[in-house]
Amino acid sequence: MNKKTQALLEQYAKSFVAVALEQQQAESAAEEIDFLLKVFAETELAASLSHDGISRSAKADLIRTLQKSSSFYLSNFLEVILHNEREAYLYDILKLTSKKLTAATNSHAIVVTSAVPLTERQRERVLKIAAERLAISKGRLVEKIDQSVVGGLIINANNQVIDMSIRRQLQEFKMNLK
Repeated sequence: MNKKTQALLEQYAKSFVAVALEQQQAESAAEEIDFLLKVFAETELAASLSHDGISRSAKADLIRTLQKSSSFYLSNFLEVILHNEREAYLYDILKLTSKKLTAATNSHAIVVTSAVPLTERQRERVLKIAAERLAISKGRLVEKIDQSVVGGLIINANNQVIDMSIRRQLQEFKMNLK
């Protein structure tokens, strides 16, 4: 990606974040952006919006479908993207917007990897640990199930890791035996 494109993405992301913060809608905007990013991840939407073989009206229809379930501010943002014919950059703009919202609100995603789903009590405890040890005041808990963890948890947030897994403990034990 060249500098001109990066500057363009930055401008769109910065503008949306400014509006979300000004209107005190940062948390709900972050949730909506994360939802849209999941839609992009689970579908071929990014490829469709950037494909030259798909007509502009078809791309507009795809974005209008996203607008139907969006808040007023996100819907307006998507309309600006359509109006300026920036559909091909939507996925990259949303990723950058998510990062900027996270930084602005200190509300990082707290990714918890465990062998089994967490109970509500465990979720609360993970949020407390994240607040104490990772200095994350507000966080969105994202659970991942990975049988190779064996037991315990791995907490990732804001480029920091707390590994309390049985797998790590077994690896340390193995290294100590050598």
